[in-house]
Parts: sequence; C-alpha cells; structure tokens
Amino acid sequence: MVRNPEAARKALLKSALELFERNGFAGTSVQSVVDGANLTKGAFYHHFESKEELLLELHDAFIDDQLERARRIVSRDDLPADVMLRRLVAEALLQPMLIYKSEITVFIQERRFMTSEIFEEVRGKRDRFERYFVDVIERGMRDGVFREVGPARLVAFGIIGMGAWSYVWLDVDGPLTPAEIGDIYAELVMNGLASPASAAT
Repeated sequence: MVRNPEAARKALLKSALELFERNGFAGTSVQSVVDGANLTKGAFYHHFESKEELLLELHDAFIDDQLERARRIVSRDDLPADVMLRRLVAEALLQPMLIYKSEITVFIQERRFMTSEIFEEVRGKRDRFERYFVDVIERGMRDGVFREVGPARLVAFGIIGMGAWSYVWLDVDGPLTPAEIGDIYAELVMNGLASPASAAT
C-alpha cells in the first residue's frame, strides 16, 4: 500500500495512464484505477475529483514540458527565425515524444470525453504553444527569411499537426530517435518555407 501522498498521486496517474492506453477512457473505471495503484477509492478522491481530472493531468504533463521548451527557445533574441523554428520543431514538438508518447497518445485518442469546461483549460495551453510557432513564422515572413506561403497560423497548424500525428507510428525504440525525426521534419519545414534569398545565402 502506498502511503506517501505524492507517491499515491503518482501511482494513480501511472495506473490510469496504463489503463487508458490499453482499455480507453470509457472502458476504465475508477475502481480499476485504484486497484492498479493498490489504493482505495478514498485515496483517489483525496487527490482527484473525477476520472476526467486524470486525463487533464496526463495532458498537462506533456504540454507543460513542451511549453517550457518552446519558451526557452523563443527567449533567445539572438536566434534568427529559421533557426528558432527549426529548434521549435525538433526540440519542443518532437523530442517530448520520447518521454510522453503514452500521455500524448491517450490524450489525442480520449480527449473527446472531456467536458467543455475542462477542455477550456486544455485549449488555453495549446493556444499558447501554437502562438510560439505563429509568432516565429510571422517574424520570419517579415524578415524575408520565410516565403509568405499563407497565413502564419495556418502554416503553424500544419507543422504542429505533422508532429502530433507521429504518435500513431513513432517507435521510441526504433532506428531513429524522436530528436532525429524532429531534425528531419524541421528540414522539410525549412525547405518549404525558405525564401529564395535566404536559401541562396
């Protein structure tokens, strides 16, 4: 029996993650979560108000990491827009897949079960993450580093969607690491956005 409160919380999240990934959100009961953590329902409701709150915390685990990685990158005023976007793709979008593939998979597959109130919390953080990409793309277009292929927000959607979809096929133990895949994706993005002038230099 886990007695330390923080250890109990982690055990419940670990149990929920494994069960959500295997059986889905709807197919997982609170009882099965507490059984998997070797705890009681009393312990569960001490830490979480609902099963849905578990899903929110699993989402926050990876999005908070991505937001911090993105924040550190865009805080580098010395970086040109193309270098900054390359790093956002490789380091903030793809590298976290190595650590949080299960959490990302569960969230994408099960987010439809979130109520609108809970999803507003999710949306706020995802909008912030998207904004980092939009701002860098807009800057690159203003500076002539990127071609104005379309609205920066639409371009950002395409880039983030490309990275997010990798949860379907990514093998974290495969021949390429998420960081290496991130570099490949970043190269594709750069080749598609680079202005003729910047490509020639």
